[in-house]
Amino acid sequence: MSSDQLETLASFHRGAHRLVDQITDDQWELPTPCTEWNVAQLVNHITGSINVLASAALREVPALADPNDDHSGDDPRGALKKATERSQRAWNKPGALDGMVSIPGDMPAAHCLAITLIDTGTHLWDLAEAIGADHGLSAREIQLLDDLNRQVVNEDVRAGGGFGKILDPTDDTELAGMLAFVGRSV
Repeated sequence: MSSDQLETLASFHRGAHRLVDQITDDQWELPTPCTEWNVAQLVNHITGSINVLASAALREVPALADPNDDHSGDDPRGALKKATERSQRAWNKPGALDGMVSIPGDMPAAHCLAITLIDTGTHLWDLAEAIGADHGLSAREIQLLDDLNRQVVNEDVRAGGGFGKILDPTDDTELAGMLAFVGRSV
């Protein structure tokens, strides 16, 4: 793991805030590329995932182990802000990337950071698509996501949900290739 990944995580957190701040009152119920969630549910999932994975980085037992529990309450923007601040503190803490963590299920801390990046970065695109906004992912971030996806997302992970079958890319861009690998299309 590198400082590049920690910088990317900070960028993804800023992107999540930028997108959530753009959501209008009439957009919270819109469908998303994650067909099981509308915009409000997707924002809640993003917040929950960030919280659960930050708890792992802090070597805490997550109080709410399911990212789909209610993590947003009546203030989704505020809840996301608190979650990303906590995540930044957790992953930038000395030793955060050393050793093992439990989500539950033990894994190397570096693998948990990869999952954090994959989940947050992919859902930035999902949220942007749902509300008709620019995803804001740079070419470097898209390449990093693609590299991490190809290391982490295998058939067992796909079988657990969250990632569809590999699709044919809709064009020859890096974004289309990255999305196709996780079962999404531009």
